[in-house]
Amino acid sequence: MSLLTLRKSSLAFFLAAFVVLAGCDDNPADHDDHDHDDHAEAEGIQIIDGSTVLYQVLEGAVTCDAAPCGITVAAGQTLNALEVAFIDHDGDEIHAEDLDDEFSLGFSVVNPAVAIVEQNGRFGLNVRGVIAGSTAMQVQLNHDGHADLTSPPVSDASALQITVTQ
Repeated sequence: MSLLTLRKSSLAFFLAAFVVLAGCDDNPADHDDHDHDDHAEAEGIQIIDGSTVLYQVLEGAVTCDAAPCGITVAAGQTLNALEVAFIDHDGDEIHAEDLDDEFSLGFSVVNPAVAIVEQNGRFGLNVRGVIAGSTAMQVQLNHDGHADLTSPPVSDASALQITVTQ
């Protein structure tokens, strides 16, 4: 192989590598195009009834004020104005006024035939028991069109459980 052919091959290799690597910086799959330093960083979720924490997940650990953790409601009854609070890594509440208007609450329930969940205000929920049984729920803090934080998936053993009694 001549020196000129080797130089052309090396140049072509480096140009191809540059094009591939330069394109990686704009990959939308792993860059969300906005800065997270301009808002409080939520790392946990609490579901609160009055002053009682029904469910808290922080760093994967689920805790509550009284066992079993989760929401319990009787069939035909409604728990109104449950508060969804977001907490930082120290377990301190991030107040709603610290979250700008680009933040919103999201949730999904596996079986709405057991319990119906409706949003109440910006970060509140009403839960109505329909029939005796249980279902799982996932809660999320949305920001700018994507989820900043989610509770464990409904298929996970630590997911938020809703139990409806007779």
